[in-house]
Amino acid sequence: MLLFALSRELSRTPASSRVWRSAYSTATKKSDPLRILFCGSDDFSCASLRALHDEQKRNAELIRSIDVVVRPGKRKGRGLKVLSEVPVRTLAEELGLPIHERDTFTGWDMPEPEGHHINLIIAVSFGLFVPPRLINASKYGGLNVHPSLLPDLRGPAPIHHALLRRSTHTGLTVQTLSPLTFDAGIPLAQTPRPGIPITPSLSSIAALTAHLASLGADMLLSVLRQGLHAPPNEPFPGYTPPAEGEELQHAPKITVWDSEVVWCKSAPGGSSIELRACVLGPLWAFGRRRDGREVRVILDGLREVQQENGVDNGTWTNPKWAGREPDGFVAWAQTSEPRLVGRGVTRVVAEKSVAGDGGVVLRLVDGSWLRVQSIKVEGSTFKPAASVFQKVLKMTKSTI
Repeated sequence: MLLFALSRELSRTPASSRVWRSAYSTATKKSDPLRILFCGSDDFSCASLRALHDEQKRNAELIRSIDVVVRPGKRKGRGLKVLSEVPVRTLAEELGLPIHERDTFTGWDMPEPEGHHINLIIAVSFGLFVPPRLINASKYGGLNVHPSLLPDLRGPAPIHHALLRRSTHTGLTVQTLSPLTFDAGIPLAQTPRPGIPITPSLSSIAALTAHLASLGADMLLSVLRQGLHAPPNEPFPGYTPPAEGEELQHAPKITVWDSEVVWCKSAPGGSSIELRACVLGPLWAFGRRRDGREVRVILDGLREVQQENGVDNGTWTNPKWAGREPDGFVAWAQTSEPRLVGRGVTRVVAEKSVAGDGGVVLRLVDGSWLRVQSIKVEGSTFKPAASVFQKVLKMTKSTI
């Protein structure tokens, strides 16, 4: 009878971590000791790298060596004076592992630890395509840990998009590295459906990433211990490839434009804007100053409110706040194509109201209300939203 090779691992793996199913066989497949080239970048990658290093210390017959590939650090801050290294580099230095910095694999040959060839590439949240030349040069090809139930949410930002689309569950997949494109390998192991519940305690990027990173590292080790990386590579039981023409949801990279508040007619309501702020952090928009110039502002403390819950109907008498006058309007500037710069602007207005504690409530085009606690005008610091509207942003008594 066919048995899950995972059974050997269950006896020594905490029950809370046993949330995957993997390819089955009658016995664990044999593998040469692994000389791994690990490609990673962020905190999600770090969990897998640390788990591999711990396993190497426990079982050198499984993992003989680990070399680490990182991408160059990025300069940040005013004047780009601060070099920010990727977390995997910091961890690799801490663990004393060989580090290779690459922003392209063109013309680069893999290292030969102790005179031996790399025989397995593991890429986790790396962001750089591993070319067929390197995959084919590795005896066991490559593996990838992906935080979604593939083929759903292929792409570089599956955790963000799972939260943005209000998914109730998510999961993990360990797949082979495809020589053709990202996230198109053979799925060797995957969380059983419906997946891992996204509970309220996991509703932030940081919490969900940390949780999935730990479980993903466990899944990766299980795949290696079972020898599922060794040929022939087979999909896990029950895997159904996408039907021809089936539309799959992609998880594209999060860009600065994803954090722009859209005020125009196609704008989402207050609930969607609040969700986006919870997932992505403070959002931004282009406001119009009193002198007519456009200025980039960052909006923080965003949440949807009901009109009957603290929204004051009367608000604005230039230049002071009052509770008796009709609502005023805020003049915003917006790119006509939010993801394309330089396509002109559209005048957008929103009713506003004083929240009573320095916050402001804006009425959106769908009739919902969005509370803004504080605003940062470029070149300044965060200030109460009411203060910014009083002193900086252009207000009007009617639509423009």
